[in-house]
Amino acid sequence: MRTSPRTTAPVQALIQHGFRFEVLRYGPANGFVPEPVDLRLLANPRDAIRILRVQLRSSHVLGLTPYDAGRALYWADQGGWVQALGALHRGESCGFTLMLRKGRHMEWHVRPLTYLTLSPPCSHSPASASAPAAASARPR
Repeated sequence: MRTSPRTTAPVQALIQHGFRFEVLRYGPANGFVPEPVDLRLLANPRDAIRILRVQLRSSHVLGLTPYDAGRALYWADQGGWVQALGALHRGESCGFTLMLRKGRHMEWHVRPLTYLTLSPPCSHSPASASAPAAASARPR
């Protein structure tokens, strides 16, 4: 039996720009090795700062010291975030660190990044090309 060689369709490579949002927790239980808490890829800096502000506002449940709880709320509500947003727009990283009780701490980092996405090319079959024309020809 003879088979034809398998051909693969070419893929499209697209360069994307986004922001890596990362939250790490350090503690004595794991030898202060970073433990990932949250990791996201976001499309724009405003989304990254919005998520950071929401997490800082709710961070009081993490066992913050009173001083660090005040710092977190001040940064999230009183404009500390504005400088971070400006840094991201300039292509710079930003972050925030809070000390927790018992020697633990958490870090929030947002970094601009460029990444490559691969997607299959758009295939234009005759059936798919005629479908929009048929849909527009229907009486309304």
